[in-house]
Amino acid sequence: MGALFGLFAALSITGSDFFARRVTNEIGPIVAASSASLVATLTALVFALLTDGSIIATDMLLGSLSGIGFGVGISTYLQAVRISSSAVVAPVNASLATLIPFVYASVTDTVPPTLAIIAALATLLGLGFVTVGGAAASNVRAGLPVAAVSGIGHGVGTVFMIDLSEASGNWPLVPQRGVAVLVVVAYALARRRPLLPPKRFAGNVVGAGIFAGGASILLLAGLGFNAPAASVTVSLFPAAAVISGRLFFGDSVSRAQVIGLLIVVAGTVGIVVA
Repeated sequence: MGALFGLFAALSITGSDFFARRVTNEIGPIVAASSASLVATLTALVFALLTDGSIIATDMLLGSLSGIGFGVGISTYLQAVRISSSAVVAPVNASLATLIPFVYASVTDTVPPTLAIIAALATLLGLGFVTVGGAAASNVRAGLPVAAVSGIGHGVGTVFMIDLSEASGNWPLVPQRGVAVLVVVAYALARRRPLLPPKRFAGNVVGAGIFAGGASILLLAGLGFNAPAASVTVSLFPAAAVISGRLFFGDSVSRAQVIGLLIVVAGTVGIVVA
């Protein structure tokens, strides 16, 4: 179940990227991130009110710390893509964001079986094919360290979610998303960028935010069932984004990316079976 919820979270992230990309293409990625993050916070709040759970101080603190990681991850990812290339940023970000919680969960929780470890490594290998197989990388020296910070931010943010108690339900997601908004807003203000797009993009912003909030909800559920498996399968979103980009935005897909997608599917099946 952990792997399944992680997979659904990856698809939800892809849905968020689909709507956010429409805003990004017209206005810019920072505007898309700040406005969608605000809607994601409201989504998390509504879901927390409608489901069982108690406001526990320790878990709310963990949620806030997780939000700092995610906010840093989002902000630095955008910066890394701007100064470099997605072919550099995506594999570094996805690998660190996956390996950090996977290693933490494997050490602190039940060690996954050998098949799950092999499948996780295969998934990361396939993910590398999907991302590196895209456009030629550029400005690697400048983009690599910023991409690493982004991956560490996402990875550490996920680690704080692993230790949340079940009694708190979905309430920790509210400070997580709220703090992430503050981090992204601070980043946007520092760069003197607008925070909200024109009204005609309202539908896309709402769609991006609801899917982003849903991704946090699904990932939290997956981490509760099986943290190592969920932390790996949620990293499949770049592969799903390749398909979405090809179908809806006319992005080119290379042979290496097709091979990577097949490896990713095989790795995911292995994790689920394990």
